[in-house]
Amino acid sequence: MIKAVIFDMDGLMFDTEHLTSDAWIQIGIRHGIPITEALLHPMRGLPLEGCIRIFKEKLGDDFDYWGLRKERVAYVDQWIQENGMPVKPGLTELLEWLKEHGYRIALATSTHQSLADHFLDIAKVSPYFTCRVYGNMIKQGKPAPDIFLHTANMLGNPPEECLVLEDSYAGVEAGWRAGMTVIMVPDMLPATEREYARIAMCVPSLSEVIPYLTSQTDPPGLSLVQPCLNSGESITRYQRPLHACEARRRHHYAVASQTHR
Repeated sequence: MIKAVIFDMDGLMFDTEHLTSDAWIQIGIRHGIPITEALLHPMRGLPLEGCIRIFKEKLGDDFDYWGLRKERVAYVDQWIQENGMPVKPGLTELLEWLKEHGYRIALATSTHQSLADHFLDIAKVSPYFTCRVYGNMIKQGKPAPDIFLHTANMLGNPPEECLVLEDSYAGVEAGWRAGMTVIMVPDMLPATEREYARIAMCVPSLSEVIPYLTSQTDPPGLSLVQPCLNSGESITRYQRPLHACEARRRHHYAVASQTHR
């Protein structure tokens, strides 16, 4: 039975992945550096070291990451000061529901502590998270399972009692490797067949996690999650062919949704 819910941050709780991408692309234009979405996509969910490695591999060892990062941080900070933190739909509703129903709530983000805490404070959701694990606390970041296993240990819950909420491929892989139930809420990249083989479900917003949790009368078995796509079938952002396992899942989800409403 799920007793703890572990949140990723960027791209899941806050729409900061789009904002950061815009910043990097504008910096690239300013300095004549070919920074593109295609270059940035593989970095989603990775720890800082992984992002630096990709920049160096694609743009050369002389790429001044730390110097240009200062410009990126300034761009993002100014945008947030002018517009506020871009909170994802359903976040506050889900956090309040989890609190009211006695779930333990944790944060497991690749972002370093100072910036993550700053974002949580601006969004006014910091008090919900009694346990927080940051990228600078972990030697091996996502897609390694370390960050989620460390979070579970801090919570005092075994992996099978933890639900991971993620938007990135690396995050889904890390949660799956940790032996936890994973729900994907896609942000900049859609779920693929690989993700569907590792997740309990894929939903378009955080508020739709609530019906899933209300439907859990039996402990969800991660080993029972199987791919629901045949080879060669097309995948859309939130839809896939309705095979038997998905039909059962949707039936339980629909019943729970009616109850929640």
